[in-house]
Amino acid sequence: MPYRALYLSLWLILFAYWIAGARGNKRTAYRFNPLWRALVVLGVAVLLRFFAGRPEYFQRTFIARSDVSEVAGLIVCAAGVAFAIWARRTLGRNWSGNPTIKEGHELVTRGPYRFVRHPIYTGMLLAAAGTALGHGQVLDLVLLLVALVVVWLKSRVEERLMLRQFPQEYASYRRRTNALIPFLL
Repeated sequence: MPYRALYLSLWLILFAYWIAGARGNKRTAYRFNPLWRALVVLGVAVLLRFFAGRPEYFQRTFIARSDVSEVAGLIVCAAGVAFAIWARRTLGRNWSGNPTIKEGHELVTRGPYRFVRHPIYTGMLLAAAGTALGHGQVLDLVLLLVALVVVWLKSRVEERLMLRQFPQEYASYRRRTNALIPFLL
């Protein structure tokens, strides 16, 4: 069965939705310094160069691939993609790929935002974890770890912006809602 093609299809669905949904967003009122994005791109480029130098190590498996692990991984990946799309749709015109405040920005606490403050990241991390489970390669675990670090850094920036824009409301929302994993984190 062409499992790799199914994983790729799930990720392409997510990114196609991302691109299609970017049209018609509210205008940006304030943009956080974009230097963080350049640093992330530089860091990822350095990592990719490192991976290219040791392909045999990163292609090792940490879990034996089987139909069970592939299907379980696909289910987890699909759930993550669906959760991220639900969150992106719920955020609506307030969404941006960069940490920003939009004109007429709203604090969204409905839909998946009832469960976690950063459900798009939760969904993407879940999809990455499913991909790692299905592929079973060390590279997938490293990429998941890199994604966790990037999400943690970006969420910290977004938290500061939301506290600046909605001081009381966001502080209250933070107290009652976890950042990425319901009931845990």
